[in-house]
Amino acid sequence: MRENFNQIFERRMESIQERRSKGLKTFGYICTYAPEELVYAAGILPVKVFGKPGETPAADAHLYSNICSFVRSCFEQGFRDGYSQLDGLLACNSCDHIRRLYDVWENYMATPFTHILSLPCKATPSTLAFFQMEIKRLKERLEEYLGQEIPPEAIREAINVYNQSRQLLRRLYQLRRSHPPLITGAETLEIVLAGMVMPKDEFNLILQEYLDELEANPPRLTQDSVRLLVLGSELDDPEYLHLIEELGAVVVTDDLCNGSRYFWDLVDTSLEPIEGLAKRYLTRTPCPRMHPAQYRIEHLTQLIELFKVEGVIYETIKFCDLHGSAYPVIKKGLEPLGLPILKLEREYSMASLGQMKTRVQAFLESFKL
Repeated sequence: MRENFNQIFERRMESIQERRSKGLKTFGYICTYAPEELVYAAGILPVKVFGKPGETPAADAHLYSNICSFVRSCFEQGFRDGYSQLDGLLACNSCDHIRRLYDVWENYMATPFTHILSLPCKATPSTLAFFQMEIKRLKERLEEYLGQEIPPEAIREAINVYNQSRQLLRRLYQLRRSHPPLITGAETLEIVLAGMVMPKDEFNLILQEYLDELEANPPRLTQDSVRLLVLGSELDDPEYLHLIEELGAVVVTDDLCNGSRYFWDLVDTSLEPIEGLAKRYLTRTPCPRMHPAQYRIEHLTQLIELFKVEGVIYETIKFCDLHGSAYPVIKKGLEPLGLPILKLEREYSMASLGQMKTRVQAFLESFKL
């Protein structure tokens, strides 16, 4: 079953092409602050845009040299064969790097539909009202593109499907609270990634089956290793967590945009659909672009207590301004907990593995002193 999740993610490009050959539309979204439910309600499959390891000659020619390697790799996939079959692209003004990616994508790709949402940096009554208007504007543009209305009932149904997915993923994460956990961090990331590139209703079915099977079996980890929380920049390679866990740790939880931040919060179904979406996405578990930072520190503290975390790894992609600048704030905020923290800088592709392995090994050795 676990191999199925990995195959789904690895075949994400082929799946887009297969859908297009059947006359089905697929939109890519660059940031997890994009309200997927609205796209899903329109009968379009929203998939997260990811890069791939390798050289980025097209990105090097079109983007500044200090743009992060995640954004460069995403552009490379769009410029070449990978995401050239997308029917649309959604972005948010999440950071300057993603904004520049949207600019060059809009200018150099032949993607039929492109849209960027203006996302406020904090949640107040006025910013919630503003973001609600932003989502309404996206809805109107989608309706214009499709030539048909997106009824409120379809949005409500999409919200229910996505809320079910979030509840299942939270159930998956709960299995990592035990000593030892029932599933590793690398395996968990594979599952979350698969859910970001396939229809949510199908994902919910196979995840439900997997959870039932996993809960019926005893833990497969024979000993309780050092329990870590991993947080930081874009991370979509399970091998990164696998390497950490091979060295004698287990990643019991995370604060990643492709991890817990993606699904932790539900949409309030008692509200009107657009209002519920605006509130959920603007007040969800925050990333470093959101203010104040205290909300994030409080959430991290809760995760650390809930999952009995013993150490923290803070990983950043080189040139990632948001996560790089947030590190001192997070480190200071977590100081009262007395946990050891290791900061690792990397490129988007899994380069410098030898250096990373040495530093993680030394970090884990410190727990034995």
